[in-house]
Amino acid sequence: MLFQSFASVATAADPIASSEAIRCLLAYTYGLEDCQIKVEVVDGAIMLTGMASSEEASRMATSIAADFTSKQVICGLQVAVTSRRA
Repeated sequence: MLFQSFASVATAADPIASSEAIRCLLAYTYGLEDCQIKVEVVDGAIMLTGMASSEEASRMATSIAADFTSKQVICGLQVAVTSRRA
């Protein structure tokens, strides 16, 4: 797990600190540079909202958040539509 030793410290004390830690982690993760992800605590769960550059990026962000916290992670990310030109 990614940053397992810090997970219990960050998530136990302060939900705002938890969401900010996850937001920073996602912001600096390779492969998520083109994403605009907001992290909030809603009814005790971590909610990811905003825009992901692809389905893979959305799954990656959700997986990273789930690895970091013991709380439920809800993915509300929208995937950006890319137009393909022939």
